[in-house]
Amino acid sequence: MGNSILQNKSFIILLLAKFISSVGTFVQSMAFALFVIDKTQSSLLFATVLMTALVPRVLLSPFCGVIIDWLDRKKLLVTLDLISGGLLVAIVLLFGSGEISMSVIYGVAFALGIMSSFDEPIVMTLIPSLFKDSKEINAANSLNMIVLALGNLIGPFLGVFIYTNYGIVATLLVNGVSFLFAALIQMFIVISTDNVSDEKRTVSKFRSDFVEGIRYIWSNNRMKTILLCIIIQNCFFNGATQVGIPFVSRVDLQVSNTQFALIEIVVILGVIFGAVISGGIQKKLNIDRLFVVMISIIGISFLGISIVTFGILNSVQITFYLILGFYLVLGISSINVSIAFQSEMQKEIDNKYLGRISSIALALIMASVPIGQGIYGWLFEMLPSSVPFIISAVFIILIAVSYGQFINKNQTRSRGSIHETTL
Repeated sequence: MGNSILQNKSFIILLLAKFISSVGTFVQSMAFALFVIDKTQSSLLFATVLMTALVPRVLLSPFCGVIIDWLDRKKLLVTLDLISGGLLVAIVLLFGSGEISMSVIYGVAFALGIMSSFDEPIVMTLIPSLFKDSKEINAANSLNMIVLALGNLIGPFLGVFIYTNYGIVATLLVNGVSFLFAALIQMFIVISTDNVSDEKRTVSKFRSDFVEGIRYIWSNNRMKTILLCIIIQNCFFNGATQVGIPFVSRVDLQVSNTQFALIEIVVILGVIFGAVISGGIQKKLNIDRLFVVMISIIGISFLGISIVTFGILNSVQITFYLILGFYLVLGISSINVSIAFQSEMQKEIDNKYLGRISSIALALIMASVPIGQGIYGWLFEMLPSSVPFIISAVFIILIAVSYGQFINKNQTRSRGSIHETTL
């Protein structure tokens, strides 16, 4: 990663703000996971809490993109963090140090899901506003992922400590303060507002801008195919990792709170390492080959987890740590898919329209997550733990094979066109 991106003060402020808010978010999410699983002992209810946070993101994100393209992106980011922080602090003041109900858990998850509908598309548009060179954009995306992962690494430890010693309400306060502090420092970001124009904003204009984003994705056959593969892969990936691995670890293997935190920590270490080496991987593999290789590795890793959870080992501890090893590989592979896809969109799409196009793409990807969480919440209730992981492995490997065939067909067609032109 070049020193030039580290000399950009606005980018450093953005990274610091995202680091602080991600620490707070993971403090809260870890506490929510422990609270819900301990209180209900149900993978299905745990999955519904995760889905509650994602549903508003899925429903609103496509429309948020147009707003992001219309408004001052820095001011929008600051405002959303202020609202999120203010909401959480208000809940803390309302409940004091008492216990909160499941209905409040669902309400907080839903409200923050609404706010986060804007977050990732905004950051995606800010990076190409700060950097123009493609190598700098790749490096900035990687560094952004690393910083977020570091925040997520600290968050689970703090979440376990705060939840164990001070209760669930204290974790809401920590997250609320993190949002407010992030909003404060983001006020000092200096960034172009070229996307903001004096053009009249109407319902008709909103509709046409929204449709424009859909048309772009639909007309780009390669982007459409990549997106479809990521959507399907995401469904089986997130269902198995966000519901399956925590549930199996806590209920089947009965790990401690500290070991439970290791689940999040290990995948974050994988994300950090994967982001660090992403530049080298992209030099050796083009984006098409990168998708095939990384998605194949993800499928093989799930196959390994299914074998381990089948019960072939007598030691619960060895089983747990082998699962963590495969989870590390999943983190490395999945982050390389994410970085490559984001960089490809940022380089190909005019930044004035990036908000609406990227938000639609991200919403379609996110839509697969609650579906996967719901399906796997049910699967882990009904089937032996190894079976849902086998299902993930089979479908994800099929996706890798299918995309590989798509690439080969396109290359054959391109060579045929060149040959005909030469003749």
